[in-house]
Amino acid sequence: MTLYLVCDISGSMGDDGRPFIVRTAVMTIAQWARLGYGLAQLKLCAWASQATLLSDWNVQQEYPAQLLACKGASNWNALVQMFENNPGGRILLLSDGFWSRDEARIFKQWKDRLPPDTLRIVRTGPDASPQLKGTDVFSTEDLFAALDDWREGGPA
Repeated sequence: MTLYLVCDISGSMGDDGRPFIVRTAVMTIAQWARLGYGLAQLKLCAWASQATLLSDWNVQQEYPAQLLACKGASNWNALVQMFENNPGGRILLLSDGFWSRDEARIFKQWKDRLPPDTLRIVRTGPDASPQLKGTDVFSTEDLFAALDDWREGGPA
């Protein structure tokens, strides 16, 4: 199974230690996979005004420093386009959920088109958007709960 770790690096993610919360979550998941607790091939993605797959990163490496610099606005069209070209796998989005109304609408339309249980969101930061809710939304404290059903690498 491929597990895409999508790191929101938009401007709102630059506050309240969020870049380091995301870094800690990614490195925790990397260790989870490296030690064999999860049968997943991890792929790291950066997302703000553009969505980028960091193809040279692997679980043996440190979190890329460039992902600590948060700026710009989130662009759901860019993220949707990236995943339309990379089908398969599951997506774990680490975000504070502060998106414009138009961006939130694009997100909802995309999410509704995804196969069931493809996307989970980890609410990042002490004041993450209260609009992020549902059975597929987890707090960073519940990171392993977000991964729990995915750890065996079952069908995506």
